[in-house]
Amino acid sequence: MSGNRLGRLSLRADALYCLLVGLTVAATAPLTATAVGLPARVVVGIGAAVVLWSGVVWWLSRRPSTWNLRLVLTANTLAACVLAGVSTTAASMLVLLTLVAVATDVAGFAGSQVIALRKLSGDAS
Repeated sequence: MSGNRLGRLSLRADALYCLLVGLTVAATAPLTATAVGLPARVVVGIGAAVVLWSGVVWWLSRRPSTWNLRLVLTANTLAACVLAGVSTTAASMLVLLTLVAVATDVAGFAGSQVIALRKLSGDAS
């Protein structure tokens, strides 16, 4: 599989995942806000931001490049760290496990971008 194709696949899967997570976070904000210790409006805003980010990632997937993959890789690494950090303040074990699971998923997408970057670099040589 070429680096461009692998990069496109990685970014599009990431974009779809972000869309689903963002919609879920926004839709469940009234139920989850107290569990994460944030006002419901803030949780809805976070969900909306993730939905918007999914659009950016999908747009970047149209022309996967080293820069695009590095940008999304950096964002995923940062998001995984933030989610792991936030999980330490979770009000319940269920919230903790959910946040850790999402952090692990996001880290997995970062890993797929590393693989795509390596493949893309190999295609250029």
